[in-house]
Amino acid sequence: MCNRLIKRAAGLPTKPGVYLFKNAKGRVLYVGKAANLRARVRQYVAYQDARTMVPFLVDAAHIIDVVITDTEKEALLLENTLIKKHRPRYNVKLRDDSNFLHLRIDLREKWPHYQMLRHFRDDGAQYFGPYHSASKARSTLEVLQRAFPLRTCTDQVLKSRRRPCLLFQMGRCVAPCVDEVSKEKYQELAVASTHLLSGKKSIALQHLEQRMQDAAEDLNFEKAARLRDLLFGIRASVERQKVVDPKMGNRDIWGMHREGSRGILAILPVREGAMGEPRTNPLQSLVGSDAEVLSSLINAAYPKGTVIPREIVLPALPPDAALLEEILTDRRGKKVQLHAPQRGDKIGLVHLATKNARIRWMSDTDAEERHRNAMQALADALQLPDIPRRIECFDNSNWGGTNPVAAMSVFIDGKPDRREYRRYKIKTVVGSDDYASMREIVERRFRRAIKENNAPDLLVVDGGKGQLGVAMAVLEDLGLHDQAVVGIVKPRTEHKKGNRAATDRIVLPHLKDPLKLAPNHPALLIMQYLRDEVHKHAIRYHRKVRSKNQLISVLEGIDGVGPTRRKALLRTLGSAEGVASALPQEIARVPGIGPTLAQHIFETLNPQD
Repeated sequence: MCNRLIKRAAGLPTKPGVYLFKNAKGRVLYVGKAANLRARVRQYVAYQDARTMVPFLVDAAHIIDVVITDTEKEALLLENTLIKKHRPRYNVKLRDDSNFLHLRIDLREKWPHYQMLRHFRDDGAQYFGPYHSASKARSTLEVLQRAFPLRTCTDQVLKSRRRPCLLFQMGRCVAPCVDEVSKEKYQELAVASTHLLSGKKSIALQHLEQRMQDAAEDLNFEKAARLRDLLFGIRASVERQKVVDPKMGNRDIWGMHREGSRGILAILPVREGAMGEPRTNPLQSLVGSDAEVLSSLINAAYPKGTVIPREIVLPALPPDAALLEEILTDRRGKKVQLHAPQRGDKIGLVHLATKNARIRWMSDTDAEERHRNAMQALADALQLPDIPRRIECFDNSNWGGTNPVAAMSVFIDGKPDRREYRRYKIKTVVGSDDYASMREIVERRFRRAIKENNAPDLLVVDGGKGQLGVAMAVLEDLGLHDQAVVGIVKPRTEHKKGNRAATDRIVLPHLKDPLKLAPNHPALLIMQYLRDEVHKHAIRYHRKVRSKNQLISVLEGIDGVGPTRRKALLRTLGSAEGVASALPQEIARVPGIGPTLAQHIFETLNPQD
């Protein structure tokens, strides 16, 4: 295999570009950039690269693909794109965007509004964040809504609304839906809100102060008092922040703590001279010097559309700092400078950021150790030979036997992996038969598991001996005799007898009586978390299915809408929800639906008080 890679490297061009090491199945293991592709890849296959991961990478590699670019700058940009796309095992990378929330606003819209998104898109809008917790993002959005009452409704609701909503009465929206505000005034509000988020707090405060004075001159003293209180609150928050730059500069201070191939990155944002809350990010697969690691991290940390400061202060300067400055300048539209101070106040700030990273590392390490202990306690309590890495839990949901559905939650290493969650429509069961529904879902899941060779280490069913027996029978029929399976059951009988302190019990196949663990036992807490996740997922899906079916039932009852027109409505407008939210003129464009019938459909689905 190594000879084949050597031949492949010898035939590569000497131009700049990106190289991709892949395994035998075509999975990308590593993405790198080079000014000279042939020379760089030859260093790998000849084991001339001193990094510890290189021998493992070359041994695992089966294919080397390259993409030629015109310049080193293009190679640097393409490398970042491919790392985000393939998430290679041997590349250092920031945590996936789906873990963090961003606030998005597009000032090019007629009536801009904020959205909370987990996935950043390069669509020309402005993105603020990331926010490491949903509560932090929502509290920020709430402050914004009080200070700058922009709309919160969707574009579809905005178009169809005929009168202002309750938020207008509460002073949380200026009601652009019914022209209560001019486009110019609304745009001023939107722009001022972005100033507050981007750190230009003095401009945002001036805007609030002017609105307070205007309200007072209009004798609207209640609004003026509300704005005054809000103004004082924001000013107090700004004053509590530590001023580190008397010149009111905007910069990000980077610090990094490493131990082997793992570490923590901490970024201290300084806006208008005041230090904000540090952002931390765990790092895996760290190889090479700090400067080499920082090169990839900087490129990924500042995508186009996010807030990029004029200066980024680093513990070490990357080898391609000039190219990175050029790329960040293009994204920001203004000059961006990378700086690694050797003395003065800025080196003290780098030390502060590094200290934050080290403290977070120590905290996370302690948390990880506690988590490992909890997983070991789970394996011991359930009498498993090893700690289960992948755990799947199933639950059914129906309402009086109608619209039966099921859901699956998945925990990887004891933590929820919501990208792996699944939802199921029950196909073979009529009415409320929990056992039959469980049989169908477990059979569907494990038939696929046999085909794809991805059975979980532990299967959990939400229920007692009955549900557990059904799951075990399905596994026996499929020949999966060694599949670990347990149940978790609520103590309904004990609660009915007045024992409110009774907690959930674990049902094991080989034990006659359910296993009773202490309420704070780590194993029980993990199982309850798993069960609660699948329960919420199943109920949410059931409500969605029920709502959709109710809308379809309403469509079936509208005079003049037969099966053909109903199919045309659903096909053209996408779904029952799409029909319900469409305007009369949109409905009228559906084949076979005229203006009169469209108005009748709209009024039936959107009854007025």
